[in-house]
Amino acid sequence: MRGVFFLFLGAFLCSCAKQETLSSAKDADAVLFKIGSVYLTREEMESRILELGPEFVTYLKTSQGKKAILDVLIRQKILARAAYDKGLHRHQVVKEETARLKKEQDRALRLYREGLLINLLLEQLKDKEMKVTEEEIAAYYNDHRNLYGARHILLADKQRAEALFEDLKKKGAVSAQDFGRLAQIHSLESQSAREAGRLPPFLEGEMEDSFTRGVHALGAGQISGPVETKAGYHLIYLESTTVAAFNNEYQERVRRILERKKLENLLDGWRNKYVVEVKDETLRPYIN
Repeated sequence: MRGVFFLFLGAFLCSCAKQETLSSAKDADAVLFKIGSVYLTREEMESRILELGPEFVTYLKTSQGKKAILDVLIRQKILARAAYDKGLHRHQVVKEETARLKKEQDRALRLYREGLLINLLLEQLKDKEMKVTEEEIAAYYNDHRNLYGARHILLADKQRAEALFEDLKKKGAVSAQDFGRLAQIHSLESQSAREAGRLPPFLEGEMEDSFTRGVHALGAGQISGPVETKAGYHLIYLESTTVAAFNNEYQERVRRILERKKLENLLDGWRNKYVVEVKDETLRPYIN
């Protein structure tokens, strides 16, 4: 193992030297050593050890292992310091790559911050505006207790959906297996297509309203005409309709349905308040 390790460290030195950047100033209190303006932080050293792979962690905890990794890291920092002395930090490639990386980091940070904000907002809304009571869940069960088993074929345009529907009508009775084979060939929704068009059993409210209305109009073994949703046009094959048990799973699913409905009501109001300013005109036809 020792021989392999040192060969790996050689490659580690070369690859990391190409990506050398100064650690953030916020880690200054964790600096382990400095060579002029170049330094190593504890966090950086730990991340470099992890890059070597878990199989080396035990060895690197030994005195010899620490000596080996520090020797590599010191050589990296010496190379970086020498590069600064030669003015290579002003090289065009360094400027361009640094600017590119900063742009990527800024984008990642913006998206991460937005994700945190959304999660915090949703947690607050669930305790207030989106709060669902036990009474609301019980009332929903009284009117929406059906559990549907269905398959579907998703198509991008209405004409294609209508043509496929007409072909199916000409065949007369179509079995679930026949419909499933067509779903595997034609459906644009890859996950259900792999399952021969089969959807997980769903409650009223878990699918778009137009999809649920399409299901309501069917009896077992029947196929709908094209049903439009935000995703496209669906042909739906209803396999079964059963009554859901009022158990913990059902109540949790209904809670999510009602939370989503309340969120949609909030979003409808916020759409009027927060205007979408379209900067790319090619997107305008797709933005409601």
